[in-house]
Amino acid sequence: MTGVQTCALPILKFFFFTQWLKSIRYYLNLRFLVFDLLFSLTYFFLNPYRISRKFLEKKFNKKIYDYGETPIIEMEKMIKFFKIPSNTTFLELGAGRGKMSFWLYFFLKCKVIAIEQVPIFVKIANFFIKLFRIKKIEFFCNDIFTFAFDLKDIDIIYLYGTTLPTDKIKALINKFKKLSTPVKIITISYTLNQYDKDFISEKSFDISFPWGKTKAYLNIKGEKKCF
Repeated sequence: MTGVQTCALPILKFFFFTQWLKSIRYYLNLRFLVFDLLFSLTYFFLNPYRISRKFLEKKFNKKIYDYGETPIIEMEKMIKFFKIPSNTTFLELGAGRGKMSFWLYFFLKCKVIAIEQVPIFVKIANFFIKLFRIKKIEFFCNDIFTFAFDLKDIDIIYLYGTTLPTDKIKALINKFKKLSTPVKIITISYTLNQYDKDFISEKSFDISFPWGKTKAYLNIKGEKKCF
């Protein structure tokens, strides 16, 4: 372990501890409490970072450390700042384990369509969907760049994708161009306008991740409209 890694470890532990303290109030929702206990127990034995790394190594034949999750505390901030109503239909591109998808369902009653390429993440998420008899979450095991998802009933698209190369972002933008104008796209660290002038960034604010601070952006296609 390098000196930089040694210094970063206490910072990461402090970040996760403060996030956990802030999230305790979510456990007043008993269904979410039971879900999160079982979900956390499952991944106590399965390291998602290791699972992702092994999957990507097999897919690309090289070591790739490219896994991260959006803290649900930060997603709640986005929901409030961007004034996203309940019962919204979310499309989450690159959902990982899917904890955020379940949170959106339990607390906002959102319908969530989650796309994730790592099979074990999808299998576990679908197990919990069946266990809790959830009808408003769908998990698909697909590559977000090749999956032909239907965009006509989507209200919000969430794209974490901070490490995506330019060509991949542009590939997704070509899909987003088929959207109806009211659809909103949340991106992290960059606006879609940086890559295509057909998109407009309406709002942004500072947000925190384990690796540091950045901005969350709310993008729309077409003419700028008042919120």
